[in-house]
Amino acid sequence: MGRPGLTINLMNGGLNLKAPSVFGTSAVIISSPVAPVAGFGVPFVVNTILQATAALGQVGNEEALQAITDYYFAEAPEGTKLYVMCLAQATLLATAATAVNADKVLNAGNGDIRLLSFIKFPAEDYEPVITNGFDVDVHNAVVAAQTLCNAWLAKDKPFRAFVDGFGFVDTNTAKDYVAASDRNISIVTANIDGFTQFATMLVMGREAGIEPQQNAGRILDGSLNISETAVVKIGAIKVDDMSSVDLDTLFNKRYITIEKNEVDSGYVITYDSTLTAPTDDYNNLRYGRISDNITRIIKATYYTQVKNDVNVDSGGRLSVIVEKALSDSIVQNIDNEIRSQLSLNPNGSAAVIALVNPAADKYAALYAANGISNPNFNILQTGGVYIFVQYRPKGSLDYISVYQGFTTA
Repeated sequence: MGRPGLTINLMNGGLNLKAPSVFGTSAVIISSPVAPVAGFGVPFVVNTILQATAALGQVGNEEALQAITDYYFAEAPEGTKLYVMCLAQATLLATAATAVNADKVLNAGNGDIRLLSFIKFPAEDYEPVITNGFDVDVHNAVVAAQTLCNAWLAKDKPFRAFVDGFGFVDTNTAKDYVAASDRNISIVTANIDGFTQFATMLVMGREAGIEPQQNAGRILDGSLNISETAVVKIGAIKVDDMSSVDLDTLFNKRYITIEKNEVDSGYVITYDSTLTAPTDDYNNLRYGRISDNITRIIKATYYTQVKNDVNVDSGGRLSVIVEKALSDSIVQNIDNEIRSQLSLNPNGSAAVIALVNPAADKYAALYAANGISNPNFNILQTGGVYIFVQYRPKGSLDYISVYQGFTTA
């Protein structure tokens, strides 16, 4: 037995490696040609390329595996938690996005999943029904996915979702989502070597690898990690040949796509658009992801502070001291946990305001905006508390409001 010593191993290619973040915890539901090791309908977790290869390396699943190893993990640092669930090859995107299927992987993530993609690899004889510029399954999946997102927001476990832009054929006939309210959803409209699924997973990987307040299309993060030999298209047209008019049209219709990097080689994401109006508070993934994080912090703070022995006044309302303590704790916890995601006050603290049971006369407009006409502050009768949080994301001049109505049940 030798003397105790120290072994130093030098590695190459480690510069600029990013650390995985809980904010990047992701999931993908794949309609795959072959069942993975876990079987169809059974969620599993991969943190590395090797783990993904071991779980999804069956003959016939080459492209499904590649979407994860060569595209998701090309942008998301290894160590990022990716929940995977495969469904039978014939499963439509819209079916995958229903609660009966998607809840399996979301429950496996125990509410920690922040990003979710739906992609499919149908049989060669699959004939997409082209409607509004895409396989109609894409638009149907948007509806199902937004319903799913709403249900999980109600559980205070929100996330953002990407729908594979399968079957895209034409910019002009593509559905215009500018008047839609699918603010949790993005459609990725590009393909790499003919696979829209690769582009979708690449975009989710970029989102998982950056800070939530950052635009996935910012140039400072460099070009996307796409092989120089890969052919990148939007529909049948090479990205390099896309006109600025067509790119503007897709942007204005609220799609995420890929364009040529104008200051360097390679390609970048146009913008982190969501399927809603540009005037909507959550017209981009950044503001939505920050809101999701704030929702989680509010919920955790509320449960710590109020699910306890608390004082109420003669009218059944939480005491002023308890309301003030809850308000201060929410602000402090948001400042502690996600200050870097928010604009800052002159004193260096996060630009966030929390109101707990604010006065009904003074804040009537705030209540009305959330469908509350006559707030009842008697917690003994209603079991409820009204919590409003206003925050100013990085890069925003305006505050965004989040309402949380919690019960003591």
